[in-house]
Amino acid sequence: MRLAAMADSMRRVRVARFALGAMDHVAAVLLPPVMAVVRAQAPRAALIIRAMDRRELASALDRGDIDIALAVLPDAPSTIKRTPLFEERYVSLVSIRHREIRNRLTLALFLKYPHLLVTHVGDLKGTVDRLLDERGLKRQVAMSLPYHLAVPAMIADTDMIATLSERVARHWQWPGVRTFPVPIAFPRFRETMLWHRRNDSDPGHAWLRNLILAASRMLDESSRSGA
Repeated sequence: MRLAAMADSMRRVRVARFALGAMDHVAAVLLPPVMAVVRAQAPRAALIIRAMDRRELASALDRGDIDIALAVLPDAPSTIKRTPLFEERYVSLVSIRHREIRNRLTLALFLKYPHLLVTHVGDLKGTVDRLLDERGLKRQVAMSLPYHLAVPAMIADTDMIATLSERVARHWQWPGVRTFPVPIAFPRFRETMLWHRRNDSDPGHAWLRNLILAASRMLDESSRSGA
């Protein structure tokens, strides 16, 4: 790219608006360092974060409604490019006053008590339920909601169990609750960044994707160091 064109591209980045599709837990742990660099390098740029049903992300990227999606989307079409982000694992959250779950969360107790499911799909079945189905097991989901902020209060005052991101639970250190390992084989996975192929070489998109990748690497390095 010629120098004049490069300079013009960076001017457009500095005043750009980028729309991202992400759930609140990913935004909370990944985007603060991204936004810090955006403010330093392009203070007139803006990020618009949209909470979206995972099933709508591919079509939103295709239409150009969002520029980047931060989600696990294994069935995205070939027009959507992807790159892995930070490693994630889940833990189970229970009240510190739970009448029976105290020092250990066994599979029997996990199945005995009702669950709170965080999902944007708006139903009562999630990844844990599919893993249980594979083993011929079932749990009762008593409530679902599309965000994490209300989870600790719901768990602290009930006998429900919530299974969610370990990073989220560690990040906020919520009072009135404690975490346990999920008592079923729950494989670690990586969050994913997705974008449409037409934006692959766009300077603004590439700049923002590189910021997100750098923030993701920082999260992985922090996990490895035990910070």
